[in-house]
Formats: sequence, C-alpha cells, structure tokens
Amino acid sequence: MSGHAYTEDQLVEQPAIGLFAGLGLAVAGPPPNAGIAGDEERI
Repeated sequence: MSGHAYTEDQLVEQPAIGLFAGLGLAVAGPPPNAGIAGDEERI
C-alpha cells in the first residue's frame, strides 16, 4: 500500500474523466475481449 495521501486515480484519472464529461464526451472502459497480458494461447 502506498504511503502517499493521494492516489493517481484521485489526482489524475478522476479530474480527467470530469473534464471529458464537461466537454460532453463519454469515457469507455476496456473492450469486452481484453484480457491479461500474456493470457493468449501460444501456438
């Protein structure tokens, strides 16, 4: 756990989402087929 009082989410991500919403833009999540890196099957 971080010893800092603030997180990246609080300082960067949430204000950016609020800015985009103020401009009338929607923030999308990851695509439904997104997986974990390295999770794909190897041939």
